Amino acid sequence: MFTGVIAAIFIIVTGFGLGPTVVEPPPGTDSEPTIQADPIQADPRDDDTDAPIVRPAQRQLDREARSVEPAPALADPLGPITSPDVGDHCAAGLDADEINEFFSNRIGNFQGADYQRATRLPDGRVLWTFQDAFVSGTLVHNVGMIQSGRCFTMLNSGARSWLLGDQTAHMQQWHWIFDAAPNSDGTEIHLFVVQMNETGGAYLTGSRPTAMRRVVLDSTTLEQIDVIDEATTGEDLYGWSITADDEFTYLYSHCYQQFGFDGLLGFGECVAVVKLARVPLGAFNAAREYWDGAGWVADHTLAVPVVDGAFAFSGNNPAQISFDGERYLLVEKRDDWWGSTIEFGVAERPAGPFTLVTTVDQPLKCSADHCNTYFAAWVPWTDSSGANIWSIGHNRWNGAETSTHLSIYRPTFHAVTL
Repeated sequence: MFTGVIAAIFIIVTGFGLGPTVVEPPPGTDSEPTIQADPIQADPRDDDTDAPIVRPAQRQLDREARSVEPAPALADPLGPITSPDVGDHCAAGLDADEINEFFSNRIGNFQGADYQRATRLPDGRVLWTFQDAFVSGTLVHNVGMIQSGRCFTMLNSGARSWLLGDQTAHMQQWHWIFDAAPNSDGTEIHLFVVQMNETGGAYLTGSRPTAMRRVVLDSTTLEQIDVIDEATTGEDLYGWSITADDEFTYLYSHCYQQFGFDGLLGFGECVAVVKLARVPLGAFNAAREYWDGAGWVADHTLAVPVVDGAFAFSGNNPAQISFDGERYLLVEKRDDWWGSTIEFGVAERPAGPFTLVTTVDQPLKCSADHCNTYFAAWVPWTDSSGANIWSIGHNRWNGAETSTHLSIYRPTFHAVTL
């Protein structure tokens, strides 16, 4: 049993690394990426030659279309999306099955990606971010997409990373987006971003988190305002998951040590642990307080886990936590890459304890010998039935096959009642 899994580990972490380096040009240029050798590329038509391509809707992205003024907080954090249907590509609707159908196709130049996250903006729109993505046949390290109503528009400028492209050396130094949230008056969006550096012989064989930053955007124009270096808090990378109530914004941690470490199946031992910090609502520059098991303290070294290996008996807990107005809802893929079930928990307080309430089997796109799932996340509105919507990433164990099977490399969306 473990022989096959260990072989799969080697394949998946080296598959993307088979292509040499591409250096992404700085944002704002129209040139193609400067190619030092062959990049990882897919046919721009990808593998869906017979599948329908989602067609553009009428493009109306000027500021006049954004008719809702920013507000500091959402009255109903999972209420209906109220922004107008404005964007390049439109879904049929916003129920789980309709979003699932939408993302199962190419979306313009967006061919597939993982680590899907969605953040509600104060004006009623939704900001989507992804990590490694295929755009116009080229692998880039992060992608942004803005949703207004049921319509979506890419934010990347060409086939290059959306954020920090000028600090990216393809597959050597790159930036993966964690969670995001608005500031206290709703005028800014703060995205937590980890810098990754490759220390191994191929991509994802020895990738290490080396810095945490906050990229600050104007919440209306989505233009970059600032990049702020985050203070070091050891292995705990806060901002992995973010939620808020009426008083505080809560920052959950994950060390994000995935591949090439000494722990079980290649990830670091710290991946079992989720810790918690808080700041006054949207005040990201304020001094943080950390949960020490009995109360809130200023010293991050005293923080204790709010989720650990005891939850669902999982050795890797990349938990995503969302406040629904009454309870704190947790979703995660048990053991992430290596598990086979998605776990759902609830808590009355942001620090837990979280109670496991239900599990579902992973929704594989092909046999478990060839396909996997990882990174479960919440969608920030409910289905018309009142159920919560969750998503999960998909890939093939052989990462070298990803670019030729891009219909696999797209998230799926599902409903669950908690």
